[in-house]
Amino acid sequence: MESKQILISLALLIITLTATAMPASPGSPVKKIPFASQIEGWEVLDKKRIIVSRSALKNYLVTLRRDCHQLGFTRTVGISSSNNAVYAGFDHLTVKGQRCPISAINEITPAQKDNLTRL
Repeated sequence: MESKQILISLALLIITLTATAMPASPGSPVKKIPFASQIEGWEVLDKKRIIVSRSALKNYLVTLRRDCHQLGFTRTVGISSSNNAVYAGFDHLTVKGQRCPISAINEITPAQKDNLTRL
């Protein structure tokens, strides 16, 4: 009986440590990137995250629903938009024919962008 309580305690400790070790996405969550026609560039962070820039001061961390395997190996990225905006949960990236749905968008500061691209 005592060993069962120890195992439960260890499991709860592992769950707590795992949850606190996962970093939150930087920036403010937003529903959309407005004025999609003004997107000036993008920078790949990994297979699930890309920074989309409208200007030096307007940057967005875009998180994909699943890995977009060709993202690190492409020179072009297509971004769908609706009514001149890119919406989380609706729009997607297209990379070498692979459709990669957008799950979240966070508006980030230039300093946050610098921190993310330094990693």
